Amino acid sequence: MFDNQRLLTDAMSHRTKGLSGQWRGVLWLLTFAGMVAFFLGVTGATPLRAWQAYLVNMVFFTGLAQGMVVLAATLQMTKAQWGRPVKRLAELAAYFLPLSLVFLVIFYFGRAIVFPWIEHPIPAKQAWLNDSFLFARDFLGLLALAALSYAFLKNSLKPDRMTMAAMTRDDDSTHVQTALQRSGTIATVLVLAYAVIYSLLAFDLIMSLDPHWYSTLFGAYYFITSFLTGMASLVVILVIARKRFGLQSYIGAKQFHDLGKLIFGFTIVAGDFFWSQFLVIWFGNLPEETQYVILRIREMPWAALSYIVLFGAFAIPFVLLLGRGVKKKPNAMLAIAVMLLIGMWLEKFLLVVPSIWHEGTLPLGISELLITLGFLSIFVLTYAFAISRHPILPVGDPLLREELRSRHS
Repeated sequence: MFDNQRLLTDAMSHRTKGLSGQWRGVLWLLTFAGMVAFFLGVTGATPLRAWQAYLVNMVFFTGLAQGMVVLAATLQMTKAQWGRPVKRLAELAAYFLPLSLVFLVIFYFGRAIVFPWIEHPIPAKQAWLNDSFLFARDFLGLLALAALSYAFLKNSLKPDRMTMAAMTRDDDSTHVQTALQRSGTIATVLVLAYAVIYSLLAFDLIMSLDPHWYSTLFGAYYFITSFLTGMASLVVILVIARKRFGLQSYIGAKQFHDLGKLIFGFTIVAGDFFWSQFLVIWFGNLPEETQYVILRIREMPWAALSYIVLFGAFAIPFVLLLGRGVKKKPNAMLAIAVMLLIGMWLEKFLLVVPSIWHEGTLPLGISELLITLGFLSIFVLTYAFAISRHPILPVGDPLLREELRSRHS
């Protein structure tokens, strides 16, 4: 039978099972190593390598964290009962988003090295491709999304505090319902802002690296793939959290199955966007458009990487997720999610680097690895801090209690 007190106990169990001191030490060491590698890179003989690796990780991890929060907002908008046990673990990624503003400010100092249109301006696009205007609008966009994400998380936490104050009461107070309705409103605004602002970021930070090439679909492709990486990241977190915090009775086959279906669906959507973009460019056969594609699928060293991305981020996850059984197995979903995340990181690398790196070698080495591990460590440390401050289950959400009752009925 469903027990309110047990729910509260389980929601707070992570307080005594957080990130160990040993792991914190490893993560801080990796963060420091990434910072050192970046500093040595930007002050060395080829600063472009460090700055392009920085940009790849900035757009990847910022999109990943925002994608997780948007997933939580989507669950709130659609009143998805199945997703209530995983909603809090998704929305806590909002803690990482203020750092995206810091990363953008740091990137400002490498703008002249990365953006070719600063040294060689294009008169027809100079009003838009202006570094001060570009960084100002992108900063304001990220600031708006961080503020909306924080407001969404804050309103999502309010019912928890109200319910925890009187856990034995099973009815839902007017204040709880008001907070939940406000969360739904903020979630709607957040999702719409996400689509607009991430399209802008895609155009400014990635597409403008090749200023003569353009695609009106590119913005949608970026925010869809960021949402996809957010879902894959949540799968990794769920597998770890259910073992670490004993959440097997809350996060089970149903949650993994439904998340697997969403990942499967958005893998198809991302692949469809890629194919739609590719098809129009290829058959249009305009030199300023086909050059972007030919560079990545025909010329070395990028051609081999393109096929790795095609299979690792799209084809193999699609085939594996066709089956129903695999989506219900946490370890199988973990393997697919990790492969998808690696594939998506390489996809961002493939979108960014060939536009500005004109050497004959693939710029993937120890420096890029350390910078990437540094970003990953910062994300994990930030997320661990967030998870230590709040209940890991939305105990004040009536839909969570309905989900739990339905399992015991």
